[in-house]
Amino acid sequence: MRIKLVAVGLFFSFFILYSWVAFAAFRTGLSHDPNWLVDEEITELIPQWNHGKLKCRPPRGGYNEGVENQKIINSWGYKARPIEEIKDLMPSPFYELYTKPEIWGTFRINETLWDPVKPKGAMWERFMAQTKKNIKEVYCNDTGWMINYHYGIPFPEIDEKDPQIAVKLIWNFFKRYQDNDRYVPMSLTVTDRREHSRHNLILNKRLQMRGRVREQRNTVNGLYIPNPKDYDFLYNCSYVSPYNLRGTITLYYRYSINRDDDMWLYIPSIRRVRRMSTAQHQDRFPGGLDFTYDNTEGFEGNPSRFKWTYLGRKELLIPVIAFSHCYHAKKGHLNGNDQYYQRRNCFVIKAAYKNPINMSEMILYLDPLLYSCCYSIDRDVKGRDWILQLVHQGRCNKWFYTMYNAYAIDIIRKHSTWVQYTYSGSEDFVYEDLTMTHLKKELLAR
Repeated sequence: MRIKLVAVGLFFSFFILYSWVAFAAFRTGLSHDPNWLVDEEITELIPQWNHGKLKCRPPRGGYNEGVENQKIINSWGYKARPIEEIKDLMPSPFYELYTKPEIWGTFRINETLWDPVKPKGAMWERFMAQTKKNIKEVYCNDTGWMINYHYGIPFPEIDEKDPQIAVKLIWNFFKRYQDNDRYVPMSLTVTDRREHSRHNLILNKRLQMRGRVREQRNTVNGLYIPNPKDYDFLYNCSYVSPYNLRGTITLYYRYSINRDDDMWLYIPSIRRVRRMSTAQHQDRFPGGLDFTYDNTEGFEGNPSRFKWTYLGRKELLIPVIAFSHCYHAKKGHLNGNDQYYQRRNCFVIKAAYKNPINMSEMILYLDPLLYSCCYSIDRDVKGRDWILQLVHQGRCNKWFYTMYNAYAIDIIRKHSTWVQYTYSGSEDFVYEDLTMTHLKKELLAR
């Protein structure tokens, strides 16, 4: 009898571990699309997944079990209720994508409740305590630049009659609840209109100089010390593959004072570092990606280069607290095809370029508490909807912001870039880790 029980136990263990279809059905209560790849199955498309530079692992502090095991109360899309039922709960260009699976691919939206998974914990409470202090301490000057900020949400009290409301919301976005630094190895797949794909592997680093939440070395009252050049944050992307891009390093510094960013590019073919013009922020990243320097994670631009307009509130289903599995379809252009979404009354703002070159404006949808931007719509110089971006965001065990899936789709030329994040967490970086000299050594740039 004991031998039989052991055999049965081994059989079911093997079945659960290796039958991803059954696992997905157990999680969602819906049959899993066999054309959606999940986690390790992505190696069918990306041989480097789970190998070498890219290694799937949990964020700092581990996964958040409450986030990972949310109860789905409704689903729309593939083998679920008609997507038309939630037409008004998503920006219209995204609705158009999901109602044309023969062009863009299959998709499913799983709704979960906000209250059971909303932020909590001692660190979050400390962050919110400082946020209350910011009501009296932080302000925007006449140019819209944020003054007297250390950490916490800069502007927690939003007055819709305030003429500076839109620029205050974008400062809340930049200083949303996140760790002091972030290391993000990621795989990007670029797909053209004929569904021919190519892959890029990138290592991304970010270091917050203001708005530091965790008490650690070099941190005093939310500020990185020393910071003699008044940096706000440092941002880097280093290319691992393909070979013709390996060693390419982009690096830019945002300042805490109102001045242009410093932006640098190391080009391995000529073994030289070149300073980039701030006008190049509207350009796409190397490798033919659909992300620009200004639109990653919804928005990355310098607030001073835009005219800001508040467009009101809109209730949306957004993946602001998604789970850690990476999904992608074998065919099509969509990504994060079976994620968790919550119903949120989002702020909608418009960022219009003062000096448009490739883009005229961006429409951003911000969560009213976390200020994450899950949806963004970028328009070309003719004012047409051009690039649609969706970022599925999660929370680690400390409730810090993490990312799992994202896509940017050029709907005009039917071209897309989807991203799988194998890790999105802290490595306790210091300033020296994000200097060009260090990055070239670390990457062994030729």
